[in-house]
Amino acid sequence: MGIVLLVMLSGCNPNYEVEKLDPVLQLSTSVIDFNEVVVGKQSEIGIAVDNVGRGDLIIDEAVLDGTTSPDFQFVGMEPMTIDVGGSGVLTVRYVPSEVGQDYGRVALTTNDPEAVLTNVDLMGFGVEPHINLAPDILFFGDVAVGETKTLDLEVSASGTGTTFIDDIEIDAFSDLFTWTLPDGAILPYPLPASFSFILPVTFAPSDTAEVDTNLVFTSNDPAQPTAGVRLLANSLEDPTKNTPPTVEITAPDWGNYIVFGDLAVMAGTAVDIEDGPEMLVCGWSGGGKNLGVVSPDGSGLVTATTSDLPVGDITISLRCMDTEGEMGEDSIQVTVWDPDEPIQYVISGGDTVYDYFSIDDDINILVDGVPIFSDTNRTQDNVPPVEFQAKKGSVIRIQATDVNPNTRSISALQLHFGTGSSQVLNDALCVSGKDGHVCYDPSYADNVLPYVFLDESYTIDIP
Repeated sequence: MGIVLLVMLSGCNPNYEVEKLDPVLQLSTSVIDFNEVVVGKQSEIGIAVDNVGRGDLIIDEAVLDGTTSPDFQFVGMEPMTIDVGGSGVLTVRYVPSEVGQDYGRVALTTNDPEAVLTNVDLMGFGVEPHINLAPDILFFGDVAVGETKTLDLEVSASGTGTTFIDDIEIDAFSDLFTWTLPDGAILPYPLPASFSFILPVTFAPSDTAEVDTNLVFTSNDPAQPTAGVRLLANSLEDPTKNTPPTVEITAPDWGNYIVFGDLAVMAGTAVDIEDGPEMLVCGWSGGGKNLGVVSPDGSGLVTATTSDLPVGDITISLRCMDTEGEMGEDSIQVTVWDPDEPIQYVISGGDTVYDYFSIDDDINILVDGVPIFSDTNRTQDNVPPVEFQAKKGSVIRIQATDVNPNTRSISALQLHFGTGSSQVLNDALCVSGKDGHVCYDPSYADNVLPYVFLDESYTIDIP
């Protein structure tokens, strides 16, 4: 008897195909946005790469495409296989090299049939924030114990991007000072560019001792990560009080004569205890005319030249202004001479216009034949300087006469133009026939009187 094996297939589908176990790529984001990053600083962001399919996910390649800024780079992304239900991480680093917007794109090549090529967009903005504190010194002056004094500090942001104030601390004496952020604000405090706020700082002394410390701000300012404001109290000197520049004209001298049309050289010095000399702005003026604006050199020397001074007695001034608008100045009086007109000269017995001269016995001085001075009292005299007017090229004639026997004497005379230029005239002469006299000369035996022992002419060649 034969055995029949009967096999029944229940629910059999003659078109049945085996189901494929495909991977499915899922990214936590399709855009990596770094927002603002300080130039030269780095930021890293990672995104999750998940496999939510039923087969192994293979990342064959991850590259930055050709449109990507060089400021973006992978921290690490090698070809990988992600098991079913597993996850990987794609990490990108952004280091902006300059201020401005940067863009890029990551291209992923996978075995997900629905996402063979998948892109992740990149963006970031390079910024250079800057913190500004004004004033740079808070001077509280003398505050009695038991009292308080509050001064306002303005904190502002400039540059690009947002300035983040991470911390505010006091170097020393922190128990004597308090400061207050705006209502509701906490650290780190974001301050957009061009925005500012007032930070009240209060001093409450415990005694009368001088207090000198700093209020220090820590921020993302790349140029000065820490910036300080000096806090000074119970001090005798107020460093916030500006001192005007000290200005002195060194040339020409007061009272000098300057020939009209000639090039006049002016010089002076400017010193400021708060600012360097190069920070000062100086201006020369003369006879009501602006002669130019200059800055001192590194040693404080201020110079200018001009041939535009008007004729007459004029004032030359040098004014210098510092960065806070304080002004210092100096002025002198000079005479600008028209060479076609007579000018004041002085004959004296020395290097200055104030030196007397001596004569034994008489003297006559003529200019272009016209007497300007005579001493004919027949005795030895000390004579004050002689003032007169003349032109350059005029002739001065000096006649000296010995009236009484035994001494022929005259000082060396000098012609002065203003207070600077001079011209030597005659040499000093002293001859005496009297034994024991300081000028004794035994050969002196002239008894014919009166005796003219000097009669010379000199052409004025100054100025």
